[in-house]
Amino acid sequence: MNRKRPASKIRIGVDFGTTRTLVASVEKGNYPLVTFETEGGEVHDWYPSLIAARGSEMAFGWQAWTKQTDEDWHKFRSIKRLLSQASVNSIIKLGGQEISLLELLIGYFGALRHDLLENSNLNVHREAKFEAMVGIPANANSNQRFLTLEAFRRAGFEVLGMVNEPSAAGIEYTYRYRRKTDERRLERLLVYDLGGGTFDLSIIQIAELNHRVVTTAGIEHLGGDDFDSILARLALSRAGLALNLQSNFWLLEECRQKKEGVNPNTKKIHIDLSRFMGKDFEVAVPAFEFYEQCLLLVEKTLSAVDTILRQPSPGEALGEGSQEAGLYLVGGAAELPIISRLSRERYGRRLRRSPYPRAATAIGLAIAADEMSGYTLEDQFTRHFGVWREADGGENISFDPIFAKGTSLPSRGQPLLVRSRRYRPVHNIGHFRYIECSQIDSQGFPTGDITAWDEIYFPFDPELTRVDELGKIPIRRLDPNGVAIATEEIYTCDRQGMVKVTLMNHATGLRRSYRIRRGA
Repeated sequence: MNRKRPASKIRIGVDFGTTRTLVASVEKGNYPLVTFETEGGEVHDWYPSLIAARGSEMAFGWQAWTKQTDEDWHKFRSIKRLLSQASVNSIIKLGGQEISLLELLIGYFGALRHDLLENSNLNVHREAKFEAMVGIPANANSNQRFLTLEAFRRAGFEVLGMVNEPSAAGIEYTYRYRRKTDERRLERLLVYDLGGGTFDLSIIQIAELNHRVVTTAGIEHLGGDDFDSILARLALSRAGLALNLQSNFWLLEECRQKKEGVNPNTKKIHIDLSRFMGKDFEVAVPAFEFYEQCLLLVEKTLSAVDTILRQPSPGEALGEGSQEAGLYLVGGAAELPIISRLSRERYGRRLRRSPYPRAATAIGLAIAADEMSGYTLEDQFTRHFGVWREADGGENISFDPIFAKGTSLPSRGQPLLVRSRRYRPVHNIGHFRYIECSQIDSQGFPTGDITAWDEIYFPFDPELTRVDELGKIPIRRLDPNGVAIATEEIYTCDRQGMVKVTLMNHATGLRRSYRIRRGA
């Protein structure tokens, strides 16, 4: 029997999820999910997004999974949910020790890489190089993108790029359906991506194998974890127990597994509470009661769908294009029957549910990683990025959107996006306060979800060029009759959506560059 020689290099798509991480490989035009074998010999097509600690010992993924019944180990689930509010220096308390969030991520992705090499169905050399296309929530801010990218790289992956998760699911849709002649008329697709921790929407215009993201929306902190908590509270109420859900890993995992087993015919959801009662004990939560409690969250997602369908896309008049978009349900949490039922009632035949909702993003990422597939993607800024500036002689402030929401990101092989500002400063020190926001109101001010990023100080006065702690120097106006100082700001953005600014004082020749993030 001839066996294939182990590969020294392989391309993969990695969907780092809130509760599960899925990996799809590129294999001659096919994109199968990678399976992992556990210590007990079980085979799964997913990898737990789980960390466990005991003192200074750390365990990740399936190794951490084996510790879930061991009280000596502290478990940490849904780490991805922390990224939206994290800085590059965020510290996590786990098992009596403090560790940086970045180091935790590096450890987790390092364990994933080890298990891809040693405990998966991939036929690869032990020193094989993994070239990965990585998924990221569509509404992820710059810090989340940086932490994810940096952790993958430091863990030993060669990152080909990052793709917004619903955009990747759109590519999977085209691969699965649009090869059929009768499906080619569907030019617009609204991807409804409800994962474990985030809810994203993207309208994608599809022409043959080309994909252009038209607009995005979503709810940053809504996902399957919230439905797990609802089921846990209902179970505790029926048992007459009062427990802290946030610290109760076991109960939330029990509810997640039982929730994922719910189907349209389920009448009761049985939750095992033996761990708390000290004896065999189970409660039955009526499915209709669970659905009633979930209804508000589901309606929030459908309201967001209605809103994005009604809004005109950039360059379009109201009512054009998007209102007739097909709706594609993906994400593990989208498997909940109430979501499919309410979506079909509202959108009828326009609705299509992925046959593999949990895997759609990973498969789409693998397709995007395959340079022979022919699929292309033009993604965009999902938020406005800009800086506060003085207006009206210092009496007011205004917001200068450097990169507006909807601005197309460069595709593979294209040059960086560049924006510049050139002016004569009126202060001795430039105090640059950067923010991202989901919306801008009619007056030009940021609104919606707002994230404050770096505050950068830059010397305009030549006498301050060698001063290190400019934040401690009083900011004052320069003498209008003094030497004119020409200043320039140059902003660049790569295809991952990472922004860098270079500040130049042409009077002194001083030039400094910064990557924009929070907690620099």
